[in-house]
Amino acid sequence: MLRRLALVVFLVVSRIASAQTIETPAPFDSAARLFVVTPGVATRLGLVTPAWPLSGQYVDARLYSVSPGGGFVLVARTESGVFQRFPMSDAERAALQRVIDAAVTAGGRLGADMGNDVSEPAGNGFARHLTVLGALAYGPLAASLGDDESTAGAAYLAVTGMAFFVSYNAGRTGRITRAQSDLASNMGLAAAAGGVLLGYAITGDADKGVRALALGAGIAGTIAGASLGRPLTDAEAHAGVTGIEATATGAWALSSAVGASPQGMAAAVAGGEALGYVLGVRYPRRASFKVTAGDMNAVQTAGLVGALYGGAALSAIDNPSARQIGITMGSSYLAGMVVGNYTIARRLDLSTSEANIATVGALAGGLIGLAVPVLTQSSDNSLVLGAAGFGATLGMAITLGITKDNRSAGAARLDRTSDPGWHVTAPSALGLAGLAARAPGRYPLVRVTF
Repeated sequence: MLRRLALVVFLVVSRIASAQTIETPAPFDSAARLFVVTPGVATRLGLVTPAWPLSGQYVDARLYSVSPGGGFVLVARTESGVFQRFPMSDAERAALQRVIDAAVTAGGRLGADMGNDVSEPAGNGFARHLTVLGALAYGPLAASLGDDESTAGAAYLAVTGMAFFVSYNAGRTGRITRAQSDLASNMGLAAAAGGVLLGYAITGDADKGVRALALGAGIAGTIAGASLGRPLTDAEAHAGVTGIEATATGAWALSSAVGASPQGMAAAVAGGEALGYVLGVRYPRRASFKVTAGDMNAVQTAGLVGALYGGAALSAIDNPSARQIGITMGSSYLAGMVVGNYTIARRLDLSTSEANIATVGALAGGLIGLAVPVLTQSSDNSLVLGAAGFGATLGMAITLGITKDNRSAGAARLDRTSDPGWHVTAPSALGLAGLAARAPGRYPLVRVTF
């Protein structure tokens, strides 16, 4: 009797233990847009205990609903690859959802799509970006401070090499995101340029002291970009850089229009960078349509194409003044960005790779456009720049059109794959040949899938 009772208890316990538990991804917010929370996103949302149980170091966190039994589990992935699990009741999940919804309502949109726009670790990309920045900005500025060629060469090599080792050591931990990497390199370059402009605005020259200021400003800008980029999405980081370019260009055009002196123009451009960053970062949060990092890259390319048309118009003027140059080039660049924003960013939601190939398409189209003045042996700069601009416009439009068609074709293939209807497949030629030869084997005549 005791043996039978023990056997029954064992079977019951075994069945309960072997019951399958299903965990389904669940959104953190009521709009069902936030499925992943990084430490940066948690900081922006103001998530703290008791609503948010995570307090240590983690890479990202996801929420899952549990069935059977109900409730939720919060799963956090640490840098060492360990997963931490925190069970949550329905009431605890509802409380967390209210906190997140309130933060989104107060701060506006967090990005193009919070669930898919979380910035991933940059990896070796951070070292690559900073090494290029060192070779193009830090190194030359450091070399310009040398008193002779040997000192200048040694300074260039040492600074460029140090940029790699410092950035590689920082990036290997996995704590540097792509947003931080992009913002650190671009803000370093912008800050160095701003330092030169500010120094020129104050002193009227670009002597050694001004170049030293630019080098220090560039390094400070890189550090600031890495810090400011931690809570940002990729779209916000790219939008911040786009805002810096747009505001600086607008300041150049406006100061030229009012007849400011060269030093006044330099001060206006340098001062516009900080404002441009603030406005740019807010743009993806406040825009009425989805904004991606690729969209911002394409807008920058469109601005450069617009500048080609501005250069063509400027070349038609004999000996243009500084005022005419500033107004024409600044306004044409801004016009290109505006056109790109409404014809590309508003409609396509490009990935970074799609934006990069669109830039290549614009470059290829510009080269084709340059074939016209080469064939006609024209030395008219207006024709050269106009042909390049027209070719770049067509090249970028064709590339984006191909991208859109590829998306449609991919979606159509996906729809066919997921079609739950009946499908009848005829026998293959090899199968018919085997039947005709009466060779041993299995030859399906008809295959029906549903």
